Amino acid sequence: MNSSELQALKLLLNNAFSISELASKLGLSYSRTASIIRELVRKGYCEKQDGKIKIAKNVKTSLFKKLAHRYDVLTLFSGACEALLLVLNKPSDVSEIQKNTGLAQSTIYQGLRKLMAIGVVRRVRDQYALAEDQTLRDFLVFLKREREAVEIEHNAILLYSRNGIRLKKVPAGQEAAGSKTAFSLFPKYGLEYFSPYDYYVEPPKDVSIEECLLHALIVSENKAERTICALFYLKNADRIDDAKIKALAKKYGVSLLLMELQSYIKGPPYSNTDLFLPWVEFKEKAALYGVTIPLSPEREKFLSVLNMLGEKLDAVASAYLFGGANLMLRGLKSATKDIDLVVDDEESFLKLRNALLKLSFRMLSEKELTVTDKRLNPSGIFTAQELPRFDVFTKAICNAFMLSEDMKKRSEVKIFGKLKLHLISLEDVFLLKSITGRGGDLEDMAIIVRRTGSLDWNTVLETYFKQEKDIKRHLCFNMLDNVELLQEKEGIGIPIYNPLLRHCTDTAILQSVYRGATSVREIRVMIDIPEYTIRNRIVKLVKQGMLSKIKRGKRFTLKLTVKGRKALFLD
Repeated sequence: MNSSELQALKLLLNNAFSISELASKLGLSYSRTASIIRELVRKGYCEKQDGKIKIAKNVKTSLFKKLAHRYDVLTLFSGACEALLLVLNKPSDVSEIQKNTGLAQSTIYQGLRKLMAIGVVRRVRDQYALAEDQTLRDFLVFLKREREAVEIEHNAILLYSRNGIRLKKVPAGQEAAGSKTAFSLFPKYGLEYFSPYDYYVEPPKDVSIEECLLHALIVSENKAERTICALFYLKNADRIDDAKIKALAKKYGVSLLLMELQSYIKGPPYSNTDLFLPWVEFKEKAALYGVTIPLSPEREKFLSVLNMLGEKLDAVASAYLFGGANLMLRGLKSATKDIDLVVDDEESFLKLRNALLKLSFRMLSEKELTVTDKRLNPSGIFTAQELPRFDVFTKAICNAFMLSEDMKKRSEVKIFGKLKLHLISLEDVFLLKSITGRGGDLEDMAIIVRRTGSLDWNTVLETYFKQEKDIKRHLCFNMLDNVELLQEKEGIGIPIYNPLLRHCTDTAILQSVYRGATSVREIRVMIDIPEYTIRNRIVKLVKQGMLSKIKRGKRFTLKLTVKGRKALFLD
């Protein structure tokens, strides 16, 4: 509200006035005062009765009256303060507030100082949050819902509003602002599902297949709709980029829901039976919609195909087993669809390829590879009807880590005819799954932690740091994301979390300085890390010789040192 509206409301809290009387008290013209009253009536704050203007009787004004007795409402709601209050429903730093309000930082700081002065906002380090005042919170929820209702069409229902993105639905066939998404786009991607509603995203955009699925998951209101989302995922598995959908799920705040879906489509047992229909109904719907559910071979069939492969080899070949098949051979997992192997050299790959071809497997062509397959860059993917798929890599595992000598030494050997199969250690399986970003990796990470309880966490972290130096790539951010999700989903404390977080923070700071940031404020704009943490880590990085501080007048500017450039693999 503007200050004139607030001043008028303050006057009307205890008395009713005519427009002429209000104009005199406000020191404004009659026409200007009449315009203010029309706006307050439209907003539901005031009503006209017997030629007088008085406060309306409704829930909003009841809450407003209570607030007016506690605070100076001119400070509380004037200028940018109202916009700030509406986004402080959860603790936020200035960067988040700016992203959600579009206000300049100077305006934000000025408004926050006013609000802290009257006790409605408190600061904890670099974050700001509403005080524990339920009346204020109720009033702000009322205002937010009122605004959202005004901003969308009268026939629309708002389903999601966050980070500048809104999802809504209207009766099928009725127009609305934005771009169609969610279930409305399912037929475009091959799943002939028709809803009684059309779904839209605002602002309008080209909706990717990953966004289409996540929007549908977000707006799903029951088990049946979420099960349709699972069918859509299976139908389009070869087109969906696992890394992209994972990043988007984090942005939308539905990472755990996506993980539950990925677990569900693998078949029972799955952890959350409240989200999806029973598996028997899922299979029935899959048949109805023409969606093929990949079969997970039983352990016996799995062992049988390894024995057949060992028999078809012309000479002894060594291969290293990672992924879900590794867990299955250890008895930690009941089923898997893929056998992930890495070999030392081209000769070993050719031995395996020739043996698989003899078993009636065929090697997928470049055109048949999915987006995720191409990103992981295997040497060959081999398929056969009703048998597990073989993904074979040479030296580089999933386009990420290298098969190292330490990994080989930690592996456990199983013999299948001429196939010398090395099961890499659970520490290495956990590490690889934490960085590859394939569907189901988090579930396997949880299995390893829950079922073993004895991982050598020092080995996990030390192996990561060594691999990072060897491959000259920073994959720590992928690893941190997965570890954080694992802790959130399973309630498991991962011992390497804090040192990994520090390493990611240091790397992000160095990368920011390399991209041109010279101060804490400039770094803060580039990375989503609290300012106090950035300051503390900069002190450490300067001591370690990664950064140097150069005095420019009264200020210091940051510069990347030779050692810092080496840490980023620039030299």
